[in-house]
Amino acid sequence: MPALPLTPTAALKARLNKLLQTPAVEMALMGLILLSVVLIFFEIATSPDQPGYQRLLHLQAALTAVFWLELAARGWVANNRWRFLRLYWVDILAVLPFPLQFPILRLLRLLRLLRATALLNRNLARISPTLALGLGSQIGVLSTIGVIVLMGALGLYLLESGNNPAADTLTKTFWWSLFTLVASEPIGAEPETLLGRLLILMLMLGGLTLFAVVTGLVSAIMVQRLRFAMEFRTMELDELAGHTVICGWNRNGAHVVEEMLFDPDMQHSAIVVVAEFTETPEKELQHLNLSKLYFHSADYTRMDVLRTVGIVHASRAILLADTSRSRSDQDIDARTVLAALTIEKLNPAIYTCAQLLDRINDIELKAAGVDDVIVADEITSHIIATSARAQGSVDVLAELLTVQVGNQIYKVPVPPSWVDLPFWQAVDRMKQRQDALPIAVEVSQPKRHTLVNPPANYRLADNDQLVVIARKMPAVIED
Repeated sequence: MPALPLTPTAALKARLNKLLQTPAVEMALMGLILLSVVLIFFEIATSPDQPGYQRLLHLQAALTAVFWLELAARGWVANNRWRFLRLYWVDILAVLPFPLQFPILRLLRLLRLLRATALLNRNLARISPTLALGLGSQIGVLSTIGVIVLMGALGLYLLESGNNPAADTLTKTFWWSLFTLVASEPIGAEPETLLGRLLILMLMLGGLTLFAVVTGLVSAIMVQRLRFAMEFRTMELDELAGHTVICGWNRNGAHVVEEMLFDPDMQHSAIVVVAEFTETPEKELQHLNLSKLYFHSADYTRMDVLRTVGIVHASRAILLADTSRSRSDQDIDARTVLAALTIEKLNPAIYTCAQLLDRINDIELKAAGVDDVIVADEITSHIIATSARAQGSVDVLAELLTVQVGNQIYKVPVPPSWVDLPFWQAVDRMKQRQDALPIAVEVSQPKRHTLVNPPANYRLADNDQLVVIARKMPAVIED
């Protein structure tokens, strides 16, 4: 059923909402907020009878009108008015038209700096998600400290300048406010007015709170940097060889890593997981031995990132349908295809397995040289249908698809002495000598493909591989 066309009002709202979210508008808004903060300083430091004071008021009023228009536009296009009020109540409070007789209330305009910080972090995320992830918390803390210090400095000047020599200039009150915030006790002078004492008390309480926040932030940064250094810098990824690189992460990632670490043939090989993590998933894997598992937060579609994780020397690459960031299914598959093309270009000999959300992208991956393509929804549907058709078969499949219990699927090369041997004889010999059951033959010529349950008289060829079911990897076949 085709989508209904938007009404003129809805179309206008959509265009206006898109305009408000553009980087140009957000950067312009940041500039106007900073200009408004500078004008507050001039407005407070300038006497009403001085020339130019009225121009300052008119310019500040014009900026306030712009902010009102911006907030009104956002409120109009918002789908949920209550959500809009929850998000922007501080901005609304900061632009209320307080009368000039109460200059202390005009300091609330400084709260708009918090909005400028949020816009800065959003635009940093557009430029580099990794940069925004690393600097976002620090910028937020510094902005909060700046707002508190500036409000304290301007407030002390307004309240104490007529009665206290320590507050006769903005420079003095700035250092007074800063030192009090840092020390959590009055530093520099004692306030003379009741409101001044209350303001100093608020600065002291803010200092205690910010001390805990800054301490936690610095500790988290130091731990993160130390872990990064321990995992990557001292180990030097360039020295890795024969390892597995997992590109992308989703809810299946933990099971993939678990199966690989439980495999006796792979448990000593390193695994490097690269994705745009906001938080690496060690908690999901804490029951495993993580000494050979490394996480790298970066965009795996970039060639330099793949070189960093040693893709040139890796033996396997697994591309998961990446849900570490919010993207559409089409974008997720497009990133998988792009990463596969880059990986095959850097290391044509690597084995590559890719997970897709839509089978339609299979052609691009096959053309890129990807060895195996898995569409998870299709496989799940096949297993459900098989279980319904052959009741109890799901237990067989569940055992074969895990290395943790029972039998698994292995591939073994056909020995030279078995070339031209009928398949039924190979089945007999493998079962008697290795207690393994051949179920298929992987044929390499003229093009790699697999014959499942081939005819009994099929003749094994040179470079064929037997796909067998066994409790452990069969030993080298000798005659």
